[in-house]
Amino acid sequence: MAANISHFFQFEPNMAYICSRNFHFNILFDCMKRYFLLIIITILTAIPGLAQTGETFGDAVRFEKTVHDFGTLKLGSGAVECSFGFENISSSPMAVYNVVTSCGCATIDYTKEPIMPNGKGEIRVRYTNDEGPYPFDKTITVYMSNYTRPILLRIRGVCVDKEKSLSEIYTVAYGSFAMRKTEYSIGNIDQGKSKGDEAYVANTSGQPVKVDFTSVTPGLEISVSPNPIPANSTAKMTFKANTASGMWGKTAFTAVPRVNGKTYGNQEPVTVRCFVKEDFSKMSEEQLKKAPLPIFRNSSYTFDPVSKGTAVKGTFTLKNQGHSDLKIHKIESDADDVVFPDIEDIAPGESREIRFTFDTSDRTQGEEVLIITTLTTNSPTRPMINIFIQGYIK
Repeated sequence: MAANISHFFQFEPNMAYICSRNFHFNILFDCMKRYFLLIIITILTAIPGLAQTGETFGDAVRFEKTVHDFGTLKLGSGAVECSFGFENISSSPMAVYNVVTSCGCATIDYTKEPIMPNGKGEIRVRYTNDEGPYPFDKTITVYMSNYTRPILLRIRGVCVDKEKSLSEIYTVAYGSFAMRKTEYSIGNIDQGKSKGDEAYVANTSGQPVKVDFTSVTPGLEISVSPNPIPANSTAKMTFKANTASGMWGKTAFTAVPRVNGKTYGNQEPVTVRCFVKEDFSKMSEEQLKKAPLPIFRNSSYTFDPVSKGTAVKGTFTLKNQGHSDLKIHKIESDADDVVFPDIEDIAPGESREIRFTFDTSDRTQGEEVLIITTLTTNSPTRPMINIFIQGYIK
């Protein structure tokens, strides 16, 4: 950057001389543009992370993106390719150990030489596009020398066997603004960090549409680009969830589309789901060895057949087999008619009975019940635990 600045200031006095001598407006304007461009570049360079996007894994590596959406592909139109760039943000050299795909439809190439601190590499993916006319979502698993856990990348899209109209592909419509679905999952997020994704959307009309969002859950960033969306065209909807203190477990962020000033509040909102867990990336080996370890005596509770309206009460026994206090950040069920109490910290070696009450009043006769309850913990090896309640309403 210093060399560029030096070159600039050696050049500009001559330009200034010409400007002052000839009073030529176009040359003066060009000088001003070059000067302000230099200022902008200097600011962007000086402020760390101002224009950075992507996802960071510990203090090891930052990927520019972890998902690539190919959009809609026609079957037999040929292979498609993409790349995932990354940067070594650690203080020592790193290397890519291995890259594994979830199917033979994707071939991989990647940077094989060691990457120095602040150095960059890439994972290159080629998708054959010959599997069949249906949506695809493939996983690429990356193993890095300076990060203990595998890093998951994804390629996805929709393959069709014949040309389809936008309204046939994007079937969920808010007026002329359309998408394939309203719910999106971005997986696990460490508390205090952010994670995002993107999806293709469409304008199915013959006129440009301007899209923004109302009633946005705090912490959610969501936008569409280009905006306005040109007539009969696709665009990308980008969303990012920013997690905050006290936010744990299954979390949903929502936003209501507003298209050309009209709010579609009577329809399903756009929903971004994630699971917020504790950040264990900075724990030392010693801390990991001394971490808590939650073990249930039984992970499933089966109740005898009961009549509708019966209150079913049961108990799970949880033991901490680790070496530090076990914290249950959150306990939540996928049914509103099950109640669990808050759980106090469990000391190493101690057990705790966790009692629940299941109100069957709103269930139907002949129903087979399966309720999943999820505990979010401070255990690095078991940050999320599922337990099950099952039985029959006679």
